[in-house]
Amino acid sequence: MAVPVAGAIEAVRAIAAHPTRAAVAIVSGRPVAQLREMTGLGREVMYAGVHGLEIALRDDAEVRTLGDAAHHLPELERVRAWLADNVPRDGGFEIEDKHLSVALHYRNADRTTAIALCRRFEEFVAAHAPHLHVAHNKLVVEAIPAAASKATALRALSDAVGKAFEPVYFGDDRTDEDAFAALEDGRGLGVLVGEARPSRAHFRVADPAAVALLLERLARALEAG
Repeated sequence: MAVPVAGAIEAVRAIAAHPTRAAVAIVSGRPVAQLREMTGLGREVMYAGVHGLEIALRDDAEVRTLGDAAHHLPELERVRAWLADNVPRDGGFEIEDKHLSVALHYRNADRTTAIALCRRFEEFVAAHAPHLHVAHNKLVVEAIPAAASKATALRALSDAVGKAFEPVYFGDDRTDEDAFAALEDGRGLGVLVGEARPSRAHFRVADPAAVALLLERLARALEAG
């Protein structure tokens, strides 16, 4: 039920209207098709979906799969079967199948039950799906090809737009730390969104609304020339 915060989409669209000066990308654990639908931005911006396993460039209908993610589909099938057999029905759990990964959401589950199930899930993946790893995000664990990361996504997008652009990456989740780490070589900036915590980001803003305000300021600066 997540939706973009007020003003964010309008600001992103305004920034994307200056493609020679700004290259805009949305990086997410969600599939590209879902991102295009929920933002309404279509092909106006670039996308990295499923933690970088999917890449779609601006004005391009094609969604590319990075690396050998498709080779891990048999292991993902084993994960799906395990979840089908072990996740209790009506227990507040939700299974999200992204084709290239499978996520178990436990936001509405009993905490003690969720902790135990997530531990068993991680043990199963380690024992029976060695080319996958378990990513821990906000109230969700996800089995995903080991090569996938938002750092991989950031590098692929940066390569696509070229060295004329310096990356500025906003993120609020644990998986965004990989992208922040990729910016530690001095090229680009990472911005943590949310409460202060140990992070490899260079800067921090309070919440998504603060990101929207910064994007609006950037859009106005671009429009002013």
